[in-house]
Amino acid sequence: MNQSEVLDRLREELKLPFFNGKIEEKNYSEEEYQKIKADLVNYFDEYVRNVEH
Repeated sequence: MNQSEVLDRLREELKLPFFNGKIEEKNYSEEEYQKIKADLVNYFDEYVRNVEH
């Protein structure tokens, strides 16, 4: 899957319609996609939620 397909899928699966992350322009495997998604969720949990408390 290419860069735009990865970003579209992230927007849909994470319910972030205006997400516009910067990722390298290349073809991504399913494993690479899952790693990007896990990293984003982890970032949100560690940094964004901690600001709320």
